[in-house]
Amino acid sequence: MSSAATSPEQPLQDQRKSGPVPAESVKKRFLPGFIEPYINGFKFQDIVSARHHSEDFRETRTGYIVLRLRFMAFFYAISVPLWIPFDYLLLRPEHSSAMVVPRLLLAAFLLLLGCFTLRKLTSRQAHANLVLTFVATGVFYFASMLILDREVAEPALAGYSLMPLLMVAMLGVFPLTLDWAVVLIVIIVAPNLALETVRSQLMTRDTANMIWIFLMLGGISMWVQSSQLLMLLKLYRESTQDPLTGLINRRVLMKRLESEIERLGKEKQSFCILMFDLDRFKRINDNYGHLTGDKVLKTTANILQKGLREHDIIARFGGEEFVAVLPGCKSHEAIAVAERIRASCHATQVTAPNGDGIQLSTSVGVTEYEPGEAIETTLNRVDESLYKAKELGRNRVVHSQSNR
Repeated sequence: MSSAATSPEQPLQDQRKSGPVPAESVKKRFLPGFIEPYINGFKFQDIVSARHHSEDFRETRTGYIVLRLRFMAFFYAISVPLWIPFDYLLLRPEHSSAMVVPRLLLAAFLLLLGCFTLRKLTSRQAHANLVLTFVATGVFYFASMLILDREVAEPALAGYSLMPLLMVAMLGVFPLTLDWAVVLIVIIVAPNLALETVRSQLMTRDTANMIWIFLMLGGISMWVQSSQLLMLLKLYRESTQDPLTGLINRRVLMKRLESEIERLGKEKQSFCILMFDLDRFKRINDNYGHLTGDKVLKTTANILQKGLREHDIIARFGGEEFVAVLPGCKSHEAIAVAERIRASCHATQVTAPNGDGIQLSTSVGVTEYEPGEAIETTLNRVDESLYKAKELGRNRVVHSQSNR
């Protein structure tokens, strides 16, 4: 292992050349503030779109969506063809015979989608499967209603005529964001409107009444989805976030590192790890109390978040230690980022209750992940770099690289 240390006196490189440019996450409010108290302290943007969710939560929510989608696909792949005998009992012969092929095609398609969910899916793939499921069901509804209108038309059974409403209600089992809920409701309503257009009944009172029912049932479905999403988000945050700083905890960090290693094999990009330790933090707690120490930790967490890119991973590793993971970043870029954050900490003071100004100071270890090595090896190496920075006098950056 080789190490390189940078002292506080070394000049910082130009940010454009030194690596990732930090970007502050600017949170926009979508609705007036009086709305947010009604969603239990969450922000409205939490239920509008997944763009404001962490990558780890997106993966967690995707797991819930896939599990429910898998059950639904297999359940209807089995139950749809099982209804064929009832069609023969309840429908005219020409209609019941014509229904066989659409039912078998829908069952085969749902079975294929269900099998596809047996593998690990990304959020995009899970939502694509969800769209395909409702598109296929909507096509089946449109085709079945046209079949029932052939030759001598007969009143449609409730299982056919109310299928779009059943589909809207079924959306409530998925913890979807509002943007996807709207997309799926439009997909469900479209075949119904197309059918009424073919029947030349689009501008009738019955169609207007059906649209009103769709809107009412769709609103209830979105309310149920949002409630599920907020409950899931609440449980996730309580179990994965450090309550003091709001950063992810060590358990989630290890999970994210495993994901980065898995992604590394696909994209052929490495990542760097930065480990920060506040200098003489125990002295701050002893002299000014733990509440002041908490204030120092929160201030440091804010500096780290501002100094890193939006997609970088930052976690409270334990005590006064923080770890940042910089995907797609090379060693020289990571060193520059670490040096910039170290300088920001050194330029920051926290005011103690007695009015004293507490100057922040952090030592930083930096290393780059070597493809194929155990993540524990990488963490041990960056920890040794941090220890070396402490030995050299603190308030500095030390980089170590593998001898492989």
